[in-house]
Amino acid sequence: MEHKDVKHQEHYTAQSVQAIEYMEITMTAEQYEGYLLGNIIKYTSRYRHKHKNALDDLRKAKVYMGWLVDHVADTGKDGNDSGNNSNEWKGAHHR
Repeated sequence: MEHKDVKHQEHYTAQSVQAIEYMEITMTAEQYEGYLLGNIIKYTSRYRHKHKNALDDLRKAKVYMGWLVDHVADTGKDGNDSGNNSNEWKGAHHR
């Protein structure tokens, strides 16, 4: 089976400035991080429900994870300083 590179598809490379690059430039660091994390959650939570292209969703999540890792490394954040209390996170699913 041919592996489709989700980062270099024609509809992404047709423009000189990619949407993801524009978002990184125009969003705050927190907004951009949230966007990346949201897409990771989206793609990892739905891949099991797809009969076709399930691997594509995992590959997309992997790309977004790579961007998130780079972003966190570039911003010098090595912990969770977003203001979320870890106890809030643990109880969030019970709400």
